[in-house]
Amino acid sequence: MTFEIRNGAVQLGDWVVFEGLNLCVEPGEIVSILGPSGCGKTTLLRASCGLERLIAGQRTLHGKVLENGAIVPAITMLFQQPVLYPHLNVAQNIALGAPKTLTKTAVQERISEVLDSVGLPDFHRRGTAGLSGGEAQRVAFGRALMQKPTVMLLDEPFASVDIKRRLELSAMTRAHLKELSITTVHVTHDIDEANILSDRIVHWQELSAGKQEGAIDGEK
Repeated sequence: MTFEIRNGAVQLGDWVVFEGLNLCVEPGEIVSILGPSGCGKTTLLRASCGLERLIAGQRTLHGKVLENGAIVPAITMLFQQPVLYPHLNVAQNIALGAPKTLTKTAVQERISEVLDSVGLPDFHRRGTAGLSGGEAQRVAFGRALMQKPTVMLLDEPFASVDIKRRLELSAMTRAHLKELSITTVHVTHDIDEANILSDRIVHWQELSAGKQEGAIDGEK
């Protein structure tokens, strides 16, 4: 489904992070937003999934206006640091993303499928404390896939791993997102990661006084 931010603006305290911002991502398209740390990329994702309210503009999914500040199941976000629950094992963490309509048997089958697909086939009973950064992010990504989202938001999800593993994870993530036709917005400051992961790269141009340029556009 097409995801859009139309004339969006977010203000945090006295700081207008961005205003007049327009972003359109076509169904199944993966768009990377490239910009330096602190320019407002994460705030854009938080506004896209409803964790921050827009002070102007709106977000739409397939032409339908979404309630400002509302979190909807169709949109999921993968954070820079994987959010895993230490008292749960890998399978239990992934199960948290399962739709409530699935039976217990279907959930277990789906967990095995997800773990196989992210390259962690024997990690069901593993605790989260001993996972490497890359493994932890794979688990978080698997949980996101369990939700079967329409839109996925990626906030520099591989920043905590080394360059070689980062590029491997980028390629793996792209393969899954394209296979499932998930509309995706990915933010990063790493051009190599963006080139591997996305269909299109857009650049976020900084303005003076900490404000951001309104329209985002670009080609890969």
